[in-house]
Amino acid sequence: MIVLVFKAYDIRGIYGKELDEAFAYSLGRCIGQKFKGKKILVGNDVRIGSKKLLPYFIIGLLEECDIHYAGTISTPLMYFGTKDKYDLGVVLTASHNPPEYTGFKMCDKNAIPLSPIEEIKPIFKRFELTSDVERDVKALDLNTLKVDVIKDYKQFFLNRIKKSDRKIAVDFANGSTTIAEKEILSELLENRIFINDYPDGNFPAHQPDTLKEECLKDIIKTVKENGCELGLIFDGDGDRLGIVDEKGDVLRGDILTAIIAREILKEKPNVKIVYDLRCSKIVPEVIEKFGGIAVKSRVGHYFIKKLMHEIDAEFAGELSNHFYFKEIGYFESPLLALHYILKAMDDENKSLSELNKEFNKYAHSGEINFKVKDQNYVIQKIKEHFKNCKIEELDGISIYCEKFWFNLRPSNTEPLLRLNLEAEDEYIMKEKVNEIKKLIEELNTQ
Repeated sequence: MIVLVFKAYDIRGIYGKELDEAFAYSLGRCIGQKFKGKKILVGNDVRIGSKKLLPYFIIGLLEECDIHYAGTISTPLMYFGTKDKYDLGVVLTASHNPPEYTGFKMCDKNAIPLSPIEEIKPIFKRFELTSDVERDVKALDLNTLKVDVIKDYKQFFLNRIKKSDRKIAVDFANGSTTIAEKEILSELLENRIFINDYPDGNFPAHQPDTLKEECLKDIIKTVKENGCELGLIFDGDGDRLGIVDEKGDVLRGDILTAIIAREILKEKPNVKIVYDLRCSKIVPEVIEKFGGIAVKSRVGHYFIKKLMHEIDAEFAGELSNHFYFKEIGYFESPLLALHYILKAMDDENKSLSELNKEFNKYAHSGEINFKVKDQNYVIQKIKEHFKNCKIEELDGISIYCEKFWFNLRPSNTEPLLRLNLEAEDEYIMKEKVNEIKKLIEELNTQ
């Protein structure tokens, strides 16, 4: 079980099956010993499992540390609350996963994530859930540990972002953003339509994911039926932001990255901007055209945040709808992303669909998953097949040929290979996706 739940970016598993109360208590004890005597901020998302595990985790921590409880918060709010104020921040969350999941995300005082595999798993050991522990859990009064982290967070955005009278729909997906972020957007958006805007760990409307087609139906329908200029959707823990235009078309994360990058470079030319290697070529092209320095990164918030600190990057964007800003502390801020998207619409005097069209220069496949028996074998054979093209190995393999390029990388959590391919036009893109698909299927039977 331990191997399964310690992921590259966080600790995550099915509540009651892969993560239970004994695990949460043991993790609390281990983290407490590592951060003995330190100040720790703890919060949780809306999930049933997160709330069940919370008191056991806190009791484990309390034996060694000074604990402050933030309540139900988004992951960006946990980062904001932790930075420069606490030695460690923890939010119990499973991000965009289905409701049966829960987990833990952790960051240090600079809001840099702790690596579950490198920093947590090596110190983890089991502790017994004794009757004394159970008694302490029942006696725990979270109100005695409560701190207000929302006030400063709310004030930051109300001071930073100007109010908008554009007609905007927001799908909170019944997740963590139904608390602080809803309060903020209620003041910033004068002509708003909110849906799925109450917290419910069962996620009754849809899975809290900004990428899956079935999760976007509500926001697309709301935008179209109400004549909105754009629609937003948050994921379960609020660190991803999905955007649809006035026609109900979804803007990919890399297109949003390019739009935001251009706006930032108008304010601050010559800064470094990070993008993940799945992103369209339009991203580095826009960054360089407007005087920025484009820096390619491997996929994942752990790697991107570390890189941003190392090179002092101003902004970073991922295909997966994560947007990171130096201004707030080198972590995700969907609200700042919204600010720059609205600013782009104002500055360019264009609708969101016009901006989308402007940046959609190439044909991109989106992420395609392949279930394989041996990830390394398939990757090696694909490398050999495309040996005459330029090959990079930053994260899996990125292969650059004359009229197309693609990245093929192993999933960090499942026996999958993830393919992203981009070409000069739709015909070449589909042709090359089919070619690689056929190759992978053949290799998987050998």
